[in-house]
Amino acid sequence: MVRPTRFPPLILNGHWLKDGNATLFNDGKKAIIFLNGDRIPSTVSGGPLVNDEYEFYNAHFHWGENDCRGAEHTINGTWFSMECHLVHWNQKYLTFEECLKHRDGLCVLAYLFLVQSGSCDWSNVQFEKISENVKHIQNAGSEIKIPANSLSWMRVATDCSSYYTYHGSYNAESNSECVTWIVFPAIIPIQSCQLNEFRKLKDKNGEFIKSNWRDVQPLRGRQIFLAVS
Repeated sequence: MVRPTRFPPLILNGHWLKDGNATLFNDGKKAIIFLNGDRIPSTVSGGPLVNDEYEFYNAHFHWGENDCRGAEHTINGTWFSMECHLVHWNQKYLTFEECLKHRDGLCVLAYLFLVQSGSCDWSNVQFEKISENVKHIQNAGSEIKIPANSLSWMRVATDCSSYYTYHGSYNAESNSECVTWIVFPAIIPIQSCQLNEFRKLKDKNGEFIKSNWRDVQPLRGRQIFLAVS
């Protein structure tokens, strides 16, 4: 089902800088990270994005009731524990809302997390900048400042020899077909106790958000490409 294809180099810029600020927010459905303050815009270009440049909008997480299943993508039938989406909007359109109306409006980078067996004697140190702060946003509508380079964990996963890409829908708003998805197959290890902090978040009714992932969707004729160097 996958077509190996050569693309220009994929270029990410500014996501893990120490400049500016980062905010971790509970919107009642998921945990979201915003980048703001005095920093250059974080962008992605190249690869399957033709000649357009996409600017960072937010990063958010999807998880499930247990450690075996919580990601929204599978690879060769394998499930993962959690998934992070870095949403970017095409700078040639004036607003994020306008991007939802166009096939090339958004680019979403998807990162897959897998819980490693064993005790909590170790953890993903880079990801602790996020997981150690989730307890401060348990109530819907709450937020906290976190280190500006809290997305530094994505750097290793991005530096891989290939990635999957396809055109699909944005799993929010109206599920419009406006996204170039880029899925990195390099698995990010985390501990069960790190992931469990996300399940302690509460929705607007005060109920725990135990699961917030969307079922894997049928292909419906979509082509999936494997970008090779």
